[in-house]
Amino acid sequence: MTPRRRRDGAAHAPASFFMDEMPIVRMAPYVRALLRAMRVPPQDVEDLVQEVTAAAWVAMTEGRFRPLPGQPLGDALKLWLTGITWRQVSHYREKAYRRREVPDAAPWAVSGADPWLPHLPALQATVEARDILRAFDLMPPHSVEVLMLRYAAQCELKEIAETLGVSLYIATMRLRSARREFNLVLRRWRYS
Repeated sequence: MTPRRRRDGAAHAPASFFMDEMPIVRMAPYVRALLRAMRVPPQDVEDLVQEVTAAAWVAMTEGRFRPLPGQPLGDALKLWLTGITWRQVSHYREKAYRRREVPDAAPWAVSGADPWLPHLPALQATVEARDILRAFDLMPPHSVEVLMLRYAAQCELKEIAETLGVSLYIATMRLRSARREFNLVLRRWRYS
């Protein structure tokens, strides 16, 4: 016999939990794997990943993410996203236009008449750019300057040395140190 639930539900309902969007976005590979396991056509996987991410974020802001007390947050997030993914795939399959859709082998191919197509950065690239900028905020300015000269401005080591007014050896050592520091800061920030 199952215990009766209280009608108010307040005594046994876990408290809602709120976090920023980054843990949800970082679960995109897990959501992609779920979608492949649910046999979603490859051309629709990225669209559904975005729909799942958006639905999860809306649900999170509305307080519908309620992990059980003592449950690891990562496990709770995976279970929760599995449910959202399952619901989004069921909505996807119910849409009548999907049943009559003929997939195009190369939907973004450029025709000879129109060589320009608008380009929007992928969601993963946006997340990586945010991670880099947040890591730069945690680094000293002289290290960021060396990295920006090398990778953003595409300067060679000789040009970096001239710009900073140091020898080639010092510029090389500063770049090596800045790379090491960047990797360390990024690793600490991502896994903290």
